Amino acid sequence: MIYPWLSNVEQQLAASFNAGRFHHGQLFNGQQGVGKRALVEQLANALLCLSATNLVPCGHCKSCHLNQAVTHPDKYVVQTDGQSIGVDDIRSVSDFMHQSAAQNANKVVVINDCHKMTTAAANALLKTLEEPSPQRFLLLTTSATTQLPATILSRCAFTQVKVNDDNVAMNWIAQLHVPAYPWLKMFTQQPLLVARWQQDEQLEVIDQLYKFATELKQGHNFSVLVDIISKDIERVRVFCLFLSEQLKQQLIAGMDFDSYQSAQNALAEFVQNSTQILGLNLPLAVSRLAYRLRKSYK
Repeated sequence: MIYPWLSNVEQQLAASFNAGRFHHGQLFNGQQGVGKRALVEQLANALLCLSATNLVPCGHCKSCHLNQAVTHPDKYVVQTDGQSIGVDDIRSVSDFMHQSAAQNANKVVVINDCHKMTTAAANALLKTLEEPSPQRFLLLTTSATTQLPATILSRCAFTQVKVNDDNVAMNWIAQLHVPAYPWLKMFTQQPLLVARWQQDEQLEVIDQLYKFATELKQGHNFSVLVDIISKDIERVRVFCLFLSEQLKQQLIAGMDFDSYQSAQNALAEFVQNSTQILGLNLPLAVSRLAYRLRKSYK
């Protein structure tokens, strides 16, 4: 078991494989920080393992040793740190799939963040999905199925990767000995985010964002906030998540719905501008957001 909240998914995949119903194209959708990449990594290694049990690699055979060294010749991983996965990246997948297996068994391709494929890349992948070869597997991860063509979606077995029991995730987070921040429960669907923030010593920064969000209706010098969120787009999204939660609490406390909707629109506009407009005047954008939210709070 990789993570306790993924046990159900692991069991379902193993049952499908053992029953001979495991599809050659597998698409895994889930939020950032839920563990879908780790799940797919284990799955890929199990498909290449010579002695896997219930789609869990043995860890001891030649194939497992090659995977541990990241040198397995029958495993190909496509991922990008940029904005898109190009057609040449996918053409190389097709070439890889048509080659003979070096270990005389399966060949596996992993495409992370497949929603970043260009239209030409998606069309190239479609040809590979439509013409499956025996013992060839495509494992795709995404956090944005709405950005994928319907033709890709229809030709893959779909698995939603999520936390089904928040208590399981909270117990796992508790084992990290993370301080009892009031915002932790907001990330039970993304427990690995909390783990990464702890590893990168960013928990206090996230807590600062929470405090800014809860006190935004008061007057503030926003230079510290701007300095924090300007260093990482992810922090913009986290800050806005905290703000959105504050708005929900305001709605429950009696804010009229039109004001709530106006505030949410202001928040959505801020997220879009902050993550998509190069050279945005961030201090001005934050000040404008604060002004519009304060008007809604009244």
